[in-house]
Amino acid sequence: MKMKKLLSPLVVVLALAACGGDDDSDSSSAEAGVVAVKDNKFEPKETTVAVGDTVTWQFEGNAAHNVTHDDFASDLVSEGEFEHTFDEAGEYEYVCTVHPGMEGTVVVE
Repeated sequence: MKMKKLLSPLVVVLALAACGGDDDSDSSSAEAGVVAVKDNKFEPKETTVAVGDTVTWQFEGNAAHNVTHDDFASDLVSEGEFEHTFDEAGEYEYVCTVHPGMEGTVVVE
């Protein structure tokens, strides 16, 4: 009887541990080609798309941000979306000009 009482909590602990996820894998759970703009960061910081795909930046929160690159730029906004279609392969690094250090990259394959 003591063995059953000891095994029951152990089984519960092991089952709960198996249900846990990897909190650092937020970029894998993000929808490809969608970038959240919130809390002074782009999430994910890097996204990969195919040539001809469109990336959508979704603005959330109270602070106004923009998405700026030599080939494209959004307005300064705190809500809504900005889209850009990438027609050539390469790495496109972009910034928010209002918040130093707020940077992201689109990799087009």
